[in-house]
Amino acid sequence: MLLTAEVLAAAYEYLWHTEPFSLWNLPPADEVKFIVVKTTKLFGYHLLDGKKHTIAISSKRCVRTLSLMETMAHEMIHLYQHNTKPKMARPGKHNKAFHQLGDHVCKVHGFDRGCF
Repeated sequence: MLLTAEVLAAAYEYLWHTEPFSLWNLPPADEVKFIVVKTTKLFGYHLLDGKKHTIAISSKRCVRTLSLMETMAHEMIHLYQHNTKPKMARPGKHNKAFHQLGDHVCKVHGFDRGCF
């Protein structure tokens, strides 16, 4: 699967229109920077670059549509946490609230919580 910034934006946009993401007041895709990285160390990451959110997804780890969507949803939870509780949303940290949101997202979308 060939990942591009446009493909990442489309994955984000799809999830953005579905619950629970559609209830979270997340920025639309055109206000988020999407980048493809070629690392095997992680599936993706979210960061706030100045005032713009960035979501990066690894083309080496996300080789199936399902892994792309699970990873995008995971990073969207980080984005949501950053917008709602920035002090608790340290990069790469998975606190209790993150796990609760992850459980809900996986239940709604049928994602494998073990892979999430």
